[in-house]
Amino acid sequence: MEPSFIGLANLGEIVVQSSIIAVVALGVTLVIITGGIDLSVGSTVGVVSVVCAVNLAVWGTPLTIVVGLVLGALLGLFNGFFTAYLNLQSFIVTLATLNLFRGLAFLYTDGRPVFGLDDGFRTIFAGSFLGVQSPIILLLVVTGLCWLILTNTRLGTYLRAVGTNADAARKSGVRVRPTRLYAFTLCGVLCALAALMLIARVGAAEPITGTGFELTAIAAVVVGGTSLTGGRGSIFGTILGAILLGSIRTGLTLLNVNAYVQYVVTGAIILIAVLVDRFFSRKQAAR
Repeated sequence: MEPSFIGLANLGEIVVQSSIIAVVALGVTLVIITGGIDLSVGSTVGVVSVVCAVNLAVWGTPLTIVVGLVLGALLGLFNGFFTAYLNLQSFIVTLATLNLFRGLAFLYTDGRPVFGLDDGFRTIFAGSFLGVQSPIILLLVVTGLCWLILTNTRLGTYLRAVGTNADAARKSGVRVRPTRLYAFTLCGVLCALAALMLIARVGAAEPITGTGFELTAIAAVVVGGTSLTGGRGSIFGTILGAILLGSIRTGLTLLNVNAYVQYVVTGAIILIAVLVDRFFSRKQAAR
């Protein structure tokens, strides 16, 4: 319906725009495979964004990157500790930290946005290398690492085992609690990386940064074939899901569709994907 949609420049822009949410969705994938959920990813992005943006001029680019990733890991560790070691439902824990982390972001900046980020920092995460934009390169690297973790490491086997049947995994010698903790921690690190990519691209940060990321990330994960009941997931499917959602969002924008309709479409996609997943899960169980 809109010829410019299939233009090479537009398709490349869709991938670049989708790369940030795709990185977040990869972290959510690791958590969902264990049978958990993380609703705080958007707030984690917000906290890391404002902390790094405020201190970038003082810390310098290398230290800011390290601190940002460590902060993301700590926030994920916080979620994982309450979920894995205090036996609280991850839905409740991350629903609470969704508000907790967002409040910390507002407190840290008194609700004010931060502008004027260093050009060197922005070049690393929003520049280009050999004609390929940095967000795409980072997405490819992260995708490869997540795929290797899930398919070629003991941790990946444990993640799937815990999501399939935690009791059976425990009896088989799997350390269930540390495995869940690792999943949330890795999710926090990937959210921090997404935050660095986002503020570099925008050139600013504010406490509301990342709002709504949890909905889009979960939608990408579910559309990509990861089961919300745990035990089954696809790294490449998550990437395709994120790009699909980005394509729909861009297409609706080019067609001048009301921006609020995008939320309706995203919600409908999640509902349909869950219904399809439930149908095939029951079909496999019947066999």
